[in-house]
Amino acid sequence: MKNILLIIILVINFDSLKSQPLKLTIDESIDLAIENNENLKNSYLEEKISKALSKEYLSIGLPQINFDGGVKYNHEVQKSLIDISRFMPGVPEGTEQEVQFGQTYDGRMDLTLDQMIFNGSYFVGLSAAKELVNLSEKLTVRNIIDINESVQKAYYTVLNTKKRIELVDINLSRLNTLLEQTKKLYDNGFVEKLDLNRIMVSFNNLKSEKIKASRLYQLSKEVFNFQIGVSIGTEIELIDELSEDLIYSFIYSLEDFDYSQRIEYSILQTDKNLKFYDLKNNRSQYLPQIYANYNYGYNTSSSNYNLFFDSDRWKSFGTLGFKIIVPIFDGFLKRSKINQSKYKIEQVENQMLFLERSINLQVNQAISSYENTKESILVSKKNLELAKDVYLATERKFKEGVGSNLELIDSNNSLKTAQNQYYNSLYESVIASIEIKKTLGTLLNK
Repeated sequence: MKNILLIIILVINFDSLKSQPLKLTIDESIDLAIENNENLKNSYLEEKISKALSKEYLSIGLPQINFDGGVKYNHEVQKSLIDISRFMPGVPEGTEQEVQFGQTYDGRMDLTLDQMIFNGSYFVGLSAAKELVNLSEKLTVRNIIDINESVQKAYYTVLNTKKRIELVDINLSRLNTLLEQTKKLYDNGFVEKLDLNRIMVSFNNLKSEKIKASRLYQLSKEVFNFQIGVSIGTEIELIDELSEDLIYSFIYSLEDFDYSQRIEYSILQTDKNLKFYDLKNNRSQYLPQIYANYNYGYNTSSSNYNLFFDSDRWKSFGTLGFKIIVPIFDGFLKRSKINQSKYKIEQVENQMLFLERSINLQVNQAISSYENTKESILVSKKNLELAKDVYLATERKFKEGVGSNLELIDSNNSLKTAQNQYYNSLYESVIASIEIKKTLGTLLNK
């Protein structure tokens, strides 16, 4: 019985833990997204692949040592016919004799060592391999930046849609109170049916607006869950708030801006370096290549299997050699490859110039958008304060019986519009600050 109770308690506790929402700050959300993102995991694997390829290329220049050995049974030894008159005087010319070459058993084992002494393309390739690792690391950083941007925008979108629901609830509560008061006045004959219907229409419109806002909120949470790599149905609770502190704590500067701070530009720089190594590699094909090799081993042969393993019959041999390859003429193949490499470098340089101009435009647009949103915040905040004052004054007049419910509905709609404009301006300003960080290449800076 005690065991059954314990199991029930554990199940209840487990279910309660499952039902608890996942509480996240913006930094925790980004860390979780980086941990779960499949594309980023592949980027890390690509880094490891690049490093492994670099080591593979390095091994080409190291000594290559191999052992080769084997035994062979010649079940039918090769035979040939020769003219023995050339070896035996007095024998008529054209006299042929069958001669056997080789024996029934033969064996060989040898150790070979090959070493590259000089190959221009190899040394260029070593540098290019390191640059390839650098490129894979930059591609990983680009993925992290994209994740960072997507998560931040999704995070603040959830906060913004949540705030919209809160505003609708406040307005619904306010209109519901007014609706109840108006019903009582109508029942007592102090207001007309038209006045009651006006409030009812506004109330129904707000309920419809809440349904739409709730759907948008649910969708924004699903998008956020997708961005951070958790299942769609996981309940989340965002800790941070959408406030003006996010705006006024943000500072940007163009004084120390460098195009290489943008990961896209940095990737093009690395791509240009790789194209230069390709050019150097093609030019190095004009240089001679030098190799050294050493070979040492034993071989034997016998017509008798028992004698095959007699150590005295295994005879040693060894060679030491050098090989040099000097290119002379290849039909202008190397020259054509060199020209291709030059053109590819020019293409990258043109891409870099275009990206510089694009970055300049993006920076100007992002700053202009940010400053506009900051101005909108100031204006919408003043309008919100005025709308509150107007609504309170209208409400007071209505309660005192000197104001109409039409004026109250209009002032409530104006207040609702001012609230939405204020929080939309706040949200747009936060998004604009994220865009500035991205365009300046400082999105990952804390």
